[in-house]
Amino acid sequence: MKFSKTFGALYDYFMFFLEKFFLKKRRARLLTGLSGKVLEVGVGTGANFEHYSKDAQVTGIEPSPHMLPRALKKKEVLLFPNRFTLLHTGCGYPEMEKMFELESLDAVVCTLVLCTIPNPEMAMEKFMKWLKPGGKLLILEHIRAHNHYAGKIQDTLNPAWSRVAEGCQLNRATDKLIPESGFRLLRQDRFFIGLPFYEAVYEKPEN
Repeated sequence: MKFSKTFGALYDYFMFFLEKFFLKKRRARLLTGLSGKVLEVGVGTGANFEHYSKDAQVTGIEPSPHMLPRALKKKEVLLFPNRFTLLHTGCGYPEMEKMFELESLDAVVCTLVLCTIPNPEMAMEKFMKWLKPGGKLLILEHIRAHNHYAGKIQDTLNPAWSRVAEGCQLNRATDKLIPESGFRLLRQDRFFIGLPFYEAVYEKPEN
């Protein structure tokens, strides 16, 4: 996939209002207090970094060469920047297979990224494999509307949207995909900001 330099440069400006008034507090609620070995999938420009505690050892992956430098800059101004290891790769890339041992992660974080992963079912299989029993999968994503007509509108807009938004799928039913993958729901919250959004915490079952 080709990544746009313009998209990477303008992303933070485009998201400013949404982040400041709606998403930042949800990121904080989702991530504050998280500890242990954490994988963040698709760190983008680093919007989550300020919310991790000093007890979280975060490996962040990002396939866009235009977003990753912005994330690196945000990392360096944090307290304890050595908590973060940022890698230029993406979910499903071959090198990911060798990055983590079985049942070695305490948490996987996905925020505004599952909409872009080409094979989300395979990603869920990997997360399940890498997480320890009881490990957490933390989600903040836009999703396909449950309302029939609203969902159809998203379906219609999706081809054009995905071309300008680097493969983002406007109509992905992530809230259905995750429980179908075997994860157990701990809490969820649905909200609407022009699109339906989904905040949730799941865990890998103990047995």
